[in-house]
Parts: sequence; structure tokens; C-alpha cells
Amino acid sequence: MQARVKQLILVAAVLPLLAACAGGRDAPIAKRLMTLHPDGKPTPAHFVLCAGHGCRERHDVHLGDGQWASVRALFARKADSAEEERVQIAQAIARLEALAGAATGTDADLGGTYSNMFLSNQLDCADETVNTTTYLRMLAADGLMTRHRVGGRLHKGNIINSLPHMTATIIEKETGTQWAVDSWFLDNGEPPEMATAAIWHTPYAEWGSTGEPPRP
Repeated sequence: MQARVKQLILVAAVLPLLAACAGGRDAPIAKRLMTLHPDGKPTPAHFVLCAGHGCRERHDVHLGDGQWASVRALFARKADSAEEERVQIAQAIARLEALAGAATGTDADLGGTYSNMFLSNQLDCADETVNTTTYLRMLAADGLMTRHRVGGRLHKGNIINSLPHMTATIIEKETGTQWAVDSWFLDNGEPPEMATAAIWHTPYAEWGSTGEPPRP
């Protein structure tokens, strides 16, 4: 009986987190982005960072000119191809994660959701999706992305068959290919995983940079 009670308590504790990572699909996430930045334009001088699972915690972040210059420097050489620009974008996202993490304490964030789920510095996939989209919008607004534009969100999984998951994306302008820009799999400050939407929907262990299943 006691074992059964413990199981029910665990399920009750975990289900809200699963729902947070599911994010309620596109509309609520898009609304959340607009709520964070009512004018739709986050800037290096001020943007809002999501944390705490499903954006329950919000941090105002203010980057100095020198900090943003360190991001711009990653694009100093114009990319000769979309592939090269995606490398630059991944490096810029990593840099912005590190800068924002140092300012908010989320630099301790680990890949996955549940490794640190009781600490305020852990991000789930909904947080990562919102934050990465914010970073991508800032890069695009500064003219740093020339071969890609910011895309919508991708979703996969469900509570019954597999863990729900979502990610930010970019669209390759020349081909129209949608690329996942997924920071959830790796720790703070590491370049996000990038894969086409079709590949992203397949098991991570088959294409991810770690060569292992994702950290839960």
C-alpha cells in the first residue's frame, strides 16, 4: 500500500513537468513570446529569459555592448554556405546561453529536464524553445543571419508513448528546409543540436552529437 502511495505521489509530481515540456503546442508558446516581449522585439539591451519549467521563472537580462560584440564577432566572416552559417548560429546561441546563464544563475543548467528538476536553474524544453527563439530573433534583427530566417516550433512525443518535446527552428531561405535548433539535449553554453525536421523526429541516439540517448 505504501509503495502504491509513493508511486501516485511521484506521478502527481512528474505529470505537471511533462505538461510543461509539452508546452501546449504552438499557440501558447507564441503567446508566451509576445507576453515576454510585447513589441515582439527582444534586444541585447533587454530581453527576458525563461527558466523553472514552462517559463514559470522569468529573468530580465541586459547585455553590454562588449558582450553583444562578442556574439557579432562570430559572424565577422560572412558564411559561404547555409551550412557554414548554421555553425555560426550554433556558436552564437552557445555564447548567448553562457552570457545569460552567468547573469541569471542558469549557467548550471544540465541537458534534459529531470537531472536537476528541483533546482531553479534547470530549464525544460519549453524554456529552451522560448529562449532559443529569443536569441534567434536578436541575431536576425541585427542582420547576422542572412541565409536563414526564424522558424516556428517543432513538437513530438506525448505522455503516453514517449516524453513530449519541442524545439525552436530556423528556415533555410534557399531551400525552405526547416532545421531544429535544439539546446535541450546539452548543458548550458554548449552549441545546440541542429538537424532537419525529419531527422529531429527520429531517435536522438541515431543522430545526436553524443551518440547516446538523451538525458531524461
